[in-house]
Amino acid sequence: MRHALAGVVLAAIAATRGINIHAQEGSGAVRPENPGIRALIATGMKRSATFRDLNSRLDRSDVIVYVRSSRCPGRVGACLAWASAGGGVRRLLVTLDAFGRSPDELTALLAHELQHANEVAATLDITDLASFQRSFEFRGWKHGSGFETGEAIDITRTVAGELARPLRARDDDAAVRERDGFSGGRVP
Repeated sequence: MRHALAGVVLAAIAATRGINIHAQEGSGAVRPENPGIRALIATGMKRSATFRDLNSRLDRSDVIVYVRSSRCPGRVGACLAWASAGGGVRRLLVTLDAFGRSPDELTALLAHELQHANEVAATLDITDLASFQRSFEFRGWKHGSGFETGEAIDITRTVAGELARPLRARDDDAAVRERDGFSGGRVP
């Protein structure tokens, strides 16, 4: 997992003309390209409170995130690209490189990129590729193929930890949160 963490970056791809986001279906903010990614998202929603929180926050934003399986620049495990803005909606593309990765690793990588998408959602002045890049230069650091933030690295670790816990322990945590009146959010 450590190798995957080191390789995850936010890729700001200037040439987005190859992104066909209209072919992807879905009604929520996170829209999978294919049934395999849809299943990955469903599993993340079931097994990780942090993953659910990331999705829930995006559902309440003006950001739509399309998720596809392909290679990222620099051969990193996952990346986020600016796609477009218009009609009061900002569109992003997450690319997951599934080759040789377990479903749990892919879920943690997707959570990492969804954290970046939430960073975009929280920054209303990100309206195009240039402002997308400037924002991540300011909030994080540049290396390799793109940009990175500490928050996204923390999310990756948190989700990986949640996924590694036995199902019974996750169910017990959910029952305690429900009993105590908590919903969503991150599990310590």
